[in-house]
Amino acid sequence: MRLCFNILPPGSVFVHATYNVSTGIYVKMKFHPIYIIFFYCNAIKNSHEVDSASFLTQNRTRIWYKNLTDTVSPDNPYCKICCIMTSKGKLGKACGKHTMCIYNDKAVGPSCRGFLEIPFSNEEIEAIVDAHNTMRNKVAMGLETRGNPGPQPPASNMRAVQWDKELALIAERWAAQCIFANDICRDSNRYPVGQNIAKGSSALNSDLSFIIDWYNNVDTFARNKVNNFQVKPSSALSQYTQLIWAETYQIGCARVAFQRGSGSNVTYREHFICNYGPMGNIPRHPVYKIGEPCSNCPDGTGCTVEYRGLCGSEKVFEVALEKLTETTKVLLRQGISGRGNHSLSVLMYLFILYLYIMIRI
Repeated sequence: MRLCFNILPPGSVFVHATYNVSTGIYVKMKFHPIYIIFFYCNAIKNSHEVDSASFLTQNRTRIWYKNLTDTVSPDNPYCKICCIMTSKGKLGKACGKHTMCIYNDKAVGPSCRGFLEIPFSNEEIEAIVDAHNTMRNKVAMGLETRGNPGPQPPASNMRAVQWDKELALIAERWAAQCIFANDICRDSNRYPVGQNIAKGSSALNSDLSFIIDWYNNVDTFARNKVNNFQVKPSSALSQYTQLIWAETYQIGCARVAFQRGSGSNVTYREHFICNYGPMGNIPRHPVYKIGEPCSNCPDGTGCTVEYRGLCGSEKVFEVALEKLTETTKVLLRQGISGRGNHSLSVLMYLFILYLYIMIRI
């Protein structure tokens, strides 16, 4: 590859100094009165060997952040959100710094060399949600024996989580900056939003392994801290407490990959980010309420079928009914409403009871 530059004012002027010398290595030319300074520099052989991040100073990073605000419309509703922040055990606010305000949808960070956005398939989304709910259910049922000290007490109000597109979109926007840190402001108009982040080699790590790593911080969580959260938000332990925070009921995640290293040493690093709403890790608030699973569920929710320790809007009957054929649904509804053959209604009731028992086993 050849790079050509036109530069003003011109250099290489006869009998003019190349620059004023302070320190360096120089060789006096035998037949010319000019001193030429030699410095070793690496030639650019291939453009893909240049690490853009190596040219980025902290000052340039700050300027880059600042300039990005000019690319976003002042009518952007996210620019009006003041986010809840936790710092040093206190709650504060951050205004005008929302990820969806600072970065527009075309913005990719200067460290994102070889950037790849990797959308989730529907099956992967289901796996991420299931992983969260499985771990939350383990704690809620009182089955987690680990801790410092353990075991962890059961939860009476822990909710099942569902996927949320807005939370995923905000996570995508932040992931596209290729910065391994929590963003400053990511709240929704509906609630404050928490966040967990992870990184690893895209060839060696799976997204589920990141979630497991967050959960495994339970090893250092004291059971007597459940009623009063006092963990530093920046600590690894806060990843566990956010993952199992009882009042959180929606999540949205994103992943990206980008190049690190140069030449033959180029590898891809993956960043995996999950946003949680409502946020957890609120100082001096309970991680969850201790008690019999599902005994203190929010109004309109109850124990779910698949996760018996979690509160959800999908009640046992509705979930079981969803598994029936359309014809059976019609017959069952007729029996419940008093229409149709009474014997058939009894049989259908017995069938739904059987199905319920089989699901619960």
